[in-house]
Amino acid sequence: MTPANARLSRLRGGLDAVEVGARGIESVARNAGCTRLRAIIVAGLTPSAVIKIVFQGDADAMSPFAMVVSQNYERRLLGSSGASLLTAYREKGILAQGEVKIADVTQVADGDSPAARARRVLETRRLLDLKLSGDARAPNLILNPRLPLELVGVTHAVELAYLVASDADPFYRVGVIKSYADRGGKTDTTDIRAACREAAVGTLCLQQHIASRGGDAALAGDRIDMVLRAPGSFQPRLFPAMRAQSELASLVRALSTAPADLDEIERILPVGATLADAGMIERLPNNYRSACKEHCALWERCRAQALAAGQPIILGDLAAEQLAAAGSISRAIDLLDGRGRPPANEAEATLSADLRAAAQLLDRIANG
Repeated sequence: MTPANARLSRLRGGLDAVEVGARGIESVARNAGCTRLRAIIVAGLTPSAVIKIVFQGDADAMSPFAMVVSQNYERRLLGSSGASLLTAYREKGILAQGEVKIADVTQVADGDSPAARARRVLETRRLLDLKLSGDARAPNLILNPRLPLELVGVTHAVELAYLVASDADPFYRVGVIKSYADRGGKTDTTDIRAACREAAVGTLCLQQHIASRGGDAALAGDRIDMVLRAPGSFQPRLFPAMRAQSELASLVRALSTAPADLDEIERILPVGATLADAGMIERLPNNYRSACKEHCALWERCRAQALAAGQPIILGDLAAEQLAAAGSISRAIDLLDGRGRPPANEAEATLSADLRAAAQLLDRIANG
């Protein structure tokens, strides 16, 4: 066991490490200010695992219906040796009629045993090396690839949906499949950015693989492919070569702080304390936001703490921004009613005036 592995094992306090995956790693960049989330991910756990194992709760973060739709959609695209996915690329003119080389990594070693997972990593690396060496046998589509990502000296395995490259492309792009309905400009931009960051995790894996072979990591590029779903059907809508430069940069920033994060976590917790103790997890500072419920199974516990502390975020993101000068809901009420200590600064004085003006306007509207 490496020193980093031993350090993280002590932090987990006997809990087995789980596969964080691309979604878990992406979530760190989604809420970079949350020490609690960073600690859990860096230690090799997930919020769902913590809720289930440490808090003995229900770890379902996604509704059963949404989960079934997502799994069925991905299965439809990747099943039958990726026939539907290949058709989508042909229709876009990205892969030519003769570019039909497809490799499904699960065909080499399916299952969840450690041996099968290790075989899938080796097979994925072998296929990538074909492309790096310019071998004409390199697949155009690699389905279900599995690659390692090193974080704080520890290797985390990441399983991706697929990788794609034409014969002329210098290297592969990461593809991500999401069951979101494509509604054009009305598609939730938060979902799109999260999907781009998830794919960018795979890009980091590709960069590390290229570097391990002595190549230029920039060969992996900063573009990803995304497949969404046509509204009311399972027909794929392909968005190829989407630039994910900002998402990749946010991931790099978030992950580059991991060693310092680990030091910070150990300073916050008492000597000998571990993440196997629910009290210690709740001792770690969180950064609750309204969007946490979309990606973190701990959101209800963090929201309860925010409510107990009277944090304005409980009233929503807009309220949190407007009441920032007060710092708490109780202080905002004092500024509105003129109770307690007078405004401590110009920002509080302005907020006090704004709250009173809003209250007077509401009173006129309500009472005529």
